[in-house]
Amino acid sequence: MKRPLRIGLVMQGGAGWIGGSEYIRNLILVCSHLPAAERADFELCLISGHPLDSGFTRNGLDHLYELSTALPPATLLNRVRWLVERRLLDRPNSRFAKFVAAERFDFLYPLTYDNRQTVQVSLPIRDALGTCRWAGWIPDFQHRFMPELFSAKEIANRDAGIGALADDAKTIVFSSESAAADFAKFYPRSAAKIEVLRFHTYPDSSWFEGDPLAVRRQFHLPERFFIVSNQFWQHKNHAVLFQALALLRARGIEPAVVCTGHPNDFRSKDYFNTLLRLLHELGVAPQVHLLGLIARKEQIQLMRAALAVVQPSLFEGWSTVVEDARALGKPVIYSDLPVHLEQNPHGSVSFQRDSPESLAARLAEWWETSATVIDVAAETAARARAAEAALGYARRFLEIVRTAA
Repeated sequence: MKRPLRIGLVMQGGAGWIGGSEYIRNLILVCSHLPAAERADFELCLISGHPLDSGFTRNGLDHLYELSTALPPATLLNRVRWLVERRLLDRPNSRFAKFVAAERFDFLYPLTYDNRQTVQVSLPIRDALGTCRWAGWIPDFQHRFMPELFSAKEIANRDAGIGALADDAKTIVFSSESAAADFAKFYPRSAAKIEVLRFHTYPDSSWFEGDPLAVRRQFHLPERFFIVSNQFWQHKNHAVLFQALALLRARGIEPAVVCTGHPNDFRSKDYFNTLLRLLHELGVAPQVHLLGLIARKEQIQLMRAALAVVQPSLFEGWSTVVEDARALGKPVIYSDLPVHLEQNPHGSVSFQRDSPESLAARLAEWWETSATVIDVAAETAARARAAEAALGYARRFLEIVRTAA
């Protein structure tokens, strides 16, 4: 009897990059919802270099490996052995490679341009992994398009890491055609096979069993509001939203906006304070409700209660927020990034990303015409479409797993 394909998923993200952890969580979820006959063909194994957050569900996993306990302990004898392998035998990844061989993984995904933060390995790694196939993943090239947000060292490290991945990987996955085209432009000599895997959110049944009005009351929010669910990083472009609100306020239109997301930008420690000052200088602070990082189940219910989701970002790889909104049947007012236009969620509209006037026009239109009643029929239809898209995403992932060199 043929044994199931053993897929090792490398945990990404965390508190500093929620999008990374959501990417892995959702990939596990969509694969777990495949019909039993398809699901029996593979095992999903999560490999994490750090203890998982208590809120990270393990549903859908066949095995979980936390490397702090799965790898041999760092005894004095082992440290000497690893030092010899690394320095004298030029085998910097032998510890991880032995673990992969012992667990008989058939495929690893994703390896990125910086795997020190996840599984403590360095590129190149192809030879060390032997017969275990793998694919790289590059979420985006933000450092090339917005270098002002990075230090010279960060840019150099990313370029070096992506260059090493471009040379070492036989297959590299991108979440959008836009990012794949950027790679082809920046690394034309790479022999890696390019695969596009657009991720889609699976609509969890608990989302539709919750009470959005109760959550709205819990946070003391007004009956009608827009919602922005982004970390407060500079490229998320909250400023254009606040400027748009000021333009509308001058016209006597005062929409309420709810903002969820972690308030810290590790690249600019004072950025959140800058936004707070801007809110007060523009006179729109009373309209903006800053909730910080809240539980995902609460965030989803507030999305359901909102008039629309606003996604003003200046750069994205493939927006999880847009995919969540798609699964809920919630319209999105999104910036005119090529990747947003590629996502193209049903019933949504774009605005010019650097134009408060353009966004103000969209907000005014929605504020004046949208009802607050949750459209159950629209949610039901969106849920069915999203489930179908998510299963397609899972099957596309498995196609890459099976055909990758």
